[in-house]
Amino acid sequence: TAHTGFHAAGTLLSFMTYFTVILNNMIMMTRIFIQLSRCMASAERISEVLTTESRMPTLPAPHTAEEGAYLRFEHVTFSYNKRTPDLADISFTLSRGETLGIIGATGSGKSTLISLLLRLYDPDEGRILLDGRDIRSYPYAELRRKFGVCFQYDFVPSATLAENVVFFRERSEEDLARALDTAQAASFVEKLSEGEETHIDSRGANLSGGQKQRLTLARALYGSPEILVLDDATSALDYKTDRDLRAALKKQAKATTILVSQRIATIRDADRILFLTDGRITGYGTHDELMTTHAGYREIANMQGR
Repeated sequence: TAHTGFHAAGTLLSFMTYFTVILNNMIMMTRIFIQLSRCMASAERISEVLTTESRMPTLPAPHTAEEGAYLRFEHVTFSYNKRTPDLADISFTLSRGETLGIIGATGSGKSTLISLLLRLYDPDEGRILLDGRDIRSYPYAELRRKFGVCFQYDFVPSATLAENVVFFRERSEEDLARALDTAQAASFVEKLSEGEETHIDSRGANLSGGQKQRLTLARALYGSPEILVLDDATSALDYKTDRDLRAALKKQAKATTILVSQRIATIRDADRILFLTDGRITGYGTHDELMTTHAGYREIANMQGR
């Protein structure tokens, strides 16, 4: 009958609806199990990396620190492939509170020099002294606490702006405000709807390139590190912001500063500028001295109108 047919159609429709819901949930569960297996494999690999012991030995701490400059490279040579030197016979000194600019063509060894300073690698020859001690005699945690580091493309996780700056350290509102102000980030943070508590998307997707760099600069400045290393960290900043940042660093930050840049304007006011060519120091002095004595530096300066 029509009444029976109506009930049969309704039953079939209900069955199809419930079946679709159950099927979708089963598909979702299958995806979860697949993701879980991938996560477990990733967690196992991460655990292996975290528990791997360093093959770089730690030297015994000296009884007394050597006298001399705060930071000292002594005839440092390093090669990734142990055949062709990527850095050769690098020697320079830097006093506490001074600023060193490093410039050179792509592949000249600028980032390698920074990697050795941070002890991501040990030199094949020579040594690096910090505050009178070979950096190999510092425990890793103690050495890393001395540095504030910002690279051109630093990691920006999905978190609040404040969490991105503090980055798992103890939060101090005074330090946070000072870091944002020095990094020239306070002006754009004030315009955000929730200020310091604004959520930042993964990789800083909701920030401009210049805003991301100022955010990661503030992270490097947070906590007032002894040594500030900026490796091409202002490339996305306009010249005015870059200039204001350098003025603020000189005025507010007491750190010994190392600026790696392709911009003459960024490094010209440094106490000393180091010019690298194919892993060797071919120029060392002030901006005015290099303009007189180093053809490569002078050529870059003239091209940039500096």
